[in-house]
Amino acid sequence: MGFKKAEVTAGGIDLKEIKASTMESRLVKGLYFAGEIMDVDGRVGGFNLQWAWSSGYLAGANTAKSLV
Repeated sequence: MGFKKAEVTAGGIDLKEIKASTMESRLVKGLYFAGEIMDVDGRVGGFNLQWAWSSGYLAGANTAKSLV
């Protein structure tokens, strides 16, 4: 059905450029990422939502730590 009906598209920031334990950029200190801006694809059925919530939690928690 093509791009107009796609539920998932690929692409985004390469995971090699992100610290997995904190979601912080390896290239720019203090820059954090979450969700589908990263090159992560999940199956339909909530996997992409779970990734968004989990990575968002990590990014938010570590952003807060960096401000203290």
